[in-house]
Amino acid sequence: MSVTNFINRTISLMYSENYILMPTIFQLIVLIVLYSAGMAIPIFNLGLVGNAITAHIYGAAIVVILSFFIFAAAMRSNNLKLKALGLLNVLFCIFAAFEGLFYFGGYTDPMYALMMGIGFLGVLFSSTAITVEVTQKSQHYMSI
Repeated sequence: MSVTNFINRTISLMYSENYILMPTIFQLIVLIVLYSAGMAIPIFNLGLVGNAITAHIYGAAIVVILSFFIFAAAMRSNNLKLKALGLLNVLFCIFAAFEGLFYFGGYTDPMYALMMGIGFLGVLFSSTAITVEVTQKSQHYMSI
């Protein structure tokens, strides 16, 4: 294989997978902030008014938007595993947001908080799996 072909294949892979990798990494960073803001509410006995709940709500909105971006980028790829993980990411994200709306909307049943946490973990694991899949694919592609 010539050097020119290798460079062209590497550049085409990075451009096609970059649309999935960057939003996923940004989603993981926002999830860390979202967790910190969400856990500050019960730990420091904060009410549902103030900076922590505002950061939590805006962070959740950003994660939902990013999950749709990730799903759209995964649908453009030819990788079935990325498509499935992108769909799982969207479903877990919608599930966590739906349960969070009930929990912070006035029904302070701990079961809603538990389900919101399960949705959060699903989003965390699916976005981490997407990141690992894309980086492993690029490493395998680079070694050829």
